Amino acid sequence: MSLSEIPIGDSGFRHGVGVFETVRVEKGKARLRDWHEESIREGAKVLGLEMEVENLRQVPEGDGLWRWFVTETGTRSWWSEGIELAPESYELDLATTGIWSSSWEARYKTLSYLNRIQARREGSSPTEERVMLNEKGEVASVAMGNLFWVKGGKLRTPARECGCRGGVVRRWIVERSGREVEEGRWGKEELDGAEEIFLTNARIGIKSVRSWRGKKLALAAVAAVLRKAFGAE
Repeated sequence: MSLSEIPIGDSGFRHGVGVFETVRVEKGKARLRDWHEESIREGAKVLGLEMEVENLRQVPEGDGLWRWFVTETGTRSWWSEGIELAPESYELDLATTGIWSSSWEARYKTLSYLNRIQARREGSSPTEERVMLNEKGEVASVAMGNLFWVKGGKLRTPARECGCRGGVVRRWIVERSGREVEEGRWGKEELDGAEEIFLTNARIGIKSVRSWRGKKLALAAVAAVLRKAFGAE
């Protein structure tokens, strides 16, 4: 089922009632496919949508990004040949718009993405990202992914309850990296004393942050080790 077949009356088209996943494919192998399927199933169930997994059986050949979509009228996919190189590092600042921690948009990859696009467009270049806070002023995520930081030698990331998404790269770090990860609730000042910060999503993998609100950060040693291990997974 192609994207061109989405009827204009579909609530995914009209109101963003739908979920998606971006699956990185390398040499015809879909990375962490089972986890992506679990993630989109969870989101679809919460939104009351039925997922047709048989439409996602055939992995495209080559390298690229395989995007899955579930709306009320079906399950579809979109193949984008080639993988655009992500920046080596990012500049990070605070978004002026935030998220509501209990909202579906915060916790799942919904088609309603305008809030995050607004936050990302506050930057003037592709290397700028924005930290989004929830209604309690707690760090939740960045506009297009999750974030981790190292402080006092401890690796930390926002808890899911803060409104971050359970992305597959985040899950890999928490469950498979072999490093202890502290999940919790922190305000934006927590990042001020971070020794290093890095961002994650399925497209970019694990990428370092070179500055936070104009303050330069040291080379992300932990991120480099994790990136190497993740690449070899």
